[in-house]
Amino acid sequence: MHHLKNYLTSLKGTSSFNIIVMLILLIYPALLLTVRGSMGVLFGVMLIISSIQLFRIRKTHSIPYWDKYNIAYALAMASPVVAIFLSQAYHGPFKAEYYDSASRFLLAIPIFLALRQTNIRAITVLQYGLPLGALLGLTMLKIHPFDWGGNRYTTSSAFNTIHFSDTALMIGFLSLFSINWKRKDHPLVLVLKFCGFMAGMYMSIQTGERGGWVAMPVLMLIGVAAYSKKNVLLKLGIAISVILASIWLSYLFLEMVHTRIYFIYSDIKYYVDGYKDTSVGERFQLYIAAFHLFIEHPIFGIGPGQFAHAMPELLARGMLTPFGAQAGISEVHNEILHSCAETGLFGLLSILSVYLVPLFVFLRSAKSVIPLIRVSSFMGICLSVGFFIFGLTVETFDLKMTATFFAFTLAILMATVTRHELPPKNSLPAKGDIKTSSF
Repeated sequence: MHHLKNYLTSLKGTSSFNIIVMLILLIYPALLLTVRGSMGVLFGVMLIISSIQLFRIRKTHSIPYWDKYNIAYALAMASPVVAIFLSQAYHGPFKAEYYDSASRFLLAIPIFLALRQTNIRAITVLQYGLPLGALLGLTMLKIHPFDWGGNRYTTSSAFNTIHFSDTALMIGFLSLFSINWKRKDHPLVLVLKFCGFMAGMYMSIQTGERGGWVAMPVLMLIGVAAYSKKNVLLKLGIAISVILASIWLSYLFLEMVHTRIYFIYSDIKYYVDGYKDTSVGERFQLYIAAFHLFIEHPIFGIGPGQFAHAMPELLARGMLTPFGAQAGISEVHNEILHSCAETGLFGLLSILSVYLVPLFVFLRSAKSVIPLIRVSSFMGICLSVGFFIFGLTVETFDLKMTATFFAFTLAILMATVTRHELPPKNSLPAKGDIKTSSF
């Protein structure tokens, strides 16, 4: 309650922009999991008010927005649109629909710039939005569950099982990683954040989607590294032992985990024996097909949205079974191979830059002695690494909602670790005296 009172007190005299930012950051994790289409609406509102704020700031303050980290981030976020444009320019015709998800990365840039100079209290309210969002999502899952078959559940408003699983899991882990973000948390706040983490884990397990589960031990180890400055190797060794034991116990006692992991073994065995029409087998087929298309069209790929249209030819050439070809109409099930196949080398460089450029900035700023910067950096590492792992088994950004969640959350965390503090009015320092507090 002490933390909440501090936030309420801080609202006195706070600008309308900061109040709106606080409200959006408080509610978007919950709405993401419970109200279809809400993420896009909130992103649009944030884009509008950020553009207005940037115009006002630029008009009244001579602040340099750009340094090498901002430029690298902006180029990375713009690269998906560029890759699609180059592929379309080569193949033709131009279709706006293929820019839907990619545009979210580009449009996150002005949001990043505005948040970079926002009152830090407005940004760190996210530490409450994350666990509350996870807990509300879990509540809705229990009240209005939707069965996708095989006792695999999401909320009734969910987009699909895979993306729901991944976003719920990420919200849970970000809740855990936000511990002691701005100051040492009150015990009740610690309980709230840990409950948010457990809620995210539970929702992911209930979906039965194994791709997200792969990220769990990796993100747990990152968490140990984040909060263990002394005897890191010893603590990592203990953590690995605990994680392995947890995986084994989950396999033994949780029916969903046991069944889904067993299917991996059986699917691989079937594939080796020559039967490819399984969940794992279809993915192997599509991975090989996507890589083959990339080798045949290495620079510009086969064109945005054309992987599905390539299925009949690949089926005729014997590269896919009918089952695999039917699955390929929906997606490649791998974000990197999807980019390689459809937009070629430029697509590969683009998707890698989306993952790796922010990750580099976060890794560098994780060395900071400032708790706010350090915790924000590890939250960013969690987000980048987590979505990289998610993308190994699904096209993570084929849904606008998922792309929007990633781009928006990334902009928030990047803004925190590379932030500018606005100077007092009528006391502007010279341009060379304005520095970031990031590293």
